[in-house]
Amino acid sequence: MSKIKKLSINEAKKIAAGEVVERPSNIVKELVENSIDAGSKNISIYIQDGGKKLIRVVDDGFGMSEEDAKLCFEHHATSKITKVDDLDKIYTYGFRGEALSTISSISKIALITKEEDVQFGIKLLLEDGQIISEEKVSASRGTDIKVENIFYNVPARQKFLKKSETEWRNISQLFQSYCFAYKNIHFKLFNDDNIIFNCPTVKNIKERIVQVWNLSLSESCIKIEDENQKYNFSIEGYISNHQVHQFNRNRIYLFVNNRWIKNIELSRSLLKGYQNVLPSGRFPVAVILIKVDPKNVDINVHPRKEEVRLLHSYQIEQALQLSVKVALERNLSKQLNKNVKISGAKILPFEQSLQLYAETDFGQDYDNLITPARQSDFSRDTLIRVEQPFAAEFNLSNNLNKLEIEELFGSRISSRESSSEQLNVSKKESRFKFLGQVKKTYLLMESEEGLLVVDQHAAHESVLFDLFTKRFDTVSTVKLVFPHIINLQESELDTVIEYLPILKKYGIESERLGAAQLVITATPVHLKDASLDDLLSQVVSWINEFENLDNKDLESELSKKLCAQMACKASIKAGDDVSELQVDQLMKDLYNVENRFTCPHGRPTFWTLSTNEIEKKFKRDYKS
Repeated sequence: MSKIKKLSINEAKKIAAGEVVERPSNIVKELVENSIDAGSKNISIYIQDGGKKLIRVVDDGFGMSEEDAKLCFEHHATSKITKVDDLDKIYTYGFRGEALSTISSISKIALITKEEDVQFGIKLLLEDGQIISEEKVSASRGTDIKVENIFYNVPARQKFLKKSETEWRNISQLFQSYCFAYKNIHFKLFNDDNIIFNCPTVKNIKERIVQVWNLSLSESCIKIEDENQKYNFSIEGYISNHQVHQFNRNRIYLFVNNRWIKNIELSRSLLKGYQNVLPSGRFPVAVILIKVDPKNVDINVHPRKEEVRLLHSYQIEQALQLSVKVALERNLSKQLNKNVKISGAKILPFEQSLQLYAETDFGQDYDNLITPARQSDFSRDTLIRVEQPFAAEFNLSNNLNKLEIEELFGSRISSRESSSEQLNVSKKESRFKFLGQVKKTYLLMESEEGLLVVDQHAAHESVLFDLFTKRFDTVSTVKLVFPHIINLQESELDTVIEYLPILKKYGIESERLGAAQLVITATPVHLKDASLDDLLSQVVSWINEFENLDNKDLESELSKKLCAQMACKASIKAGDDVSELQVDQLMKDLYNVENRFTCPHGRPTFWTLSTNEIEKKFKRDYKS
């Protein structure tokens, strides 16, 4: 008896559905793109339970005849192409004829559609890809399609759907992409019977930014444009200026021929244009539309059509990078009333570096570079031994000084004499000899092995992070005299609202205020001077980053991130003077930290130059 069996068509469709439909947003994508291809001027999208319970798309496009309405659910049935050569000149979204067939195989569908010149429309009900009911109904021109209970008949796929908030967030981001790509269409988005977005037609992208995001962000955006006749492409759009940035890439939208795409090379080119403009780990806001000849782009890369291949990709990437750089320079020059050039750091060739070494004047004064070990300019020390539990509250200034740490940890040094005694004891016990500071940022230490260079901020950050994660059971908070109101997108607020108890545990007391506002009433003392808007944006990005974890692991990761943020704000900074006592205590504390080699953000805390390596540099050989 044969072991190999041919699957039925319906079972094959269910298995293959994962290539087209992975989550509810994929269904929304296919249905909205069908509406756009049908010439719709008004498109309304209704979502329930993150799209898992219901996805409904209503448009006023051309509609379908009774025959086409039945045929559209057949596999590889399409009105967009007739042969593969048509892909060279295709302007529509769909062309494979797989989407409706696949969607109907894993959900329950109700379709009502009507053409303009007919009296009645047609209503079809489908289950498991089969039409179970059809009737003529009164209807307006266009199409109304409902998709319910996705993956109801494929439990193995249904259990991998994310939380409703996560699925809704993906749908919301997808919706925004269509608003940017099609200014001449009136889009509406409803979530659980509440209208979230109402975006009438506009004249330009900047007006869409106001509708989809907000006026303030729109005013911070600058226009970019470029055209290349040789390679037949053009670039236009809006990018944020040097003062606006995000903690993730969620507001970077790249389009090729109005198709929202994911392209690593183009994203990298955009970020290169911002080189030396944005802080590390921050991302711009961008809506960029690239127009190319359809013959020079391959959209048939993946069934979901989210990736494309460009024939002249290098030229487009270089043009995008230059357009961004020029736009930023022009904007800065206008603000400063003088010409500004943005340039990256250049790496000298080896021969030039040798020449530079030969021309170096070793007789010049380097006192401004290396500061000898001396008592701090502060009236109070900034670092002492941390031994005892936290106190209830303390006053945090820009620099965490001795008195404030004493109040925090209940440890006191009564006089300069006691400091001197501790210094004498610490000198005997210390494994390192403090030589001085470089640029008031790096500590030079002599050890038995050679020279140790320590990043004072990263080292102290590592010490405090270790302390916070182990002993931060109760947090001292500062009540805000004037509560701080933060404006978020409703999807962002829905994301963070579930984790407000965790934030409260770490001293950030807040509550919801309206549909898209969060009011902060208290903050931990360590974050008193931090930007609360930036902090909440970071929290949203962290939650999105760890959304695949279960609640316990997500809470653990979120706690680590908050501890890292507090350690960063509370630690000594680059540019701070430190005393020999403070350095000695810092090195002892760092030596006791489990992960002493890097700070919480992954930067190294120190590096060593062995005596042997130093001797090699000076071509010394004491053995001969």
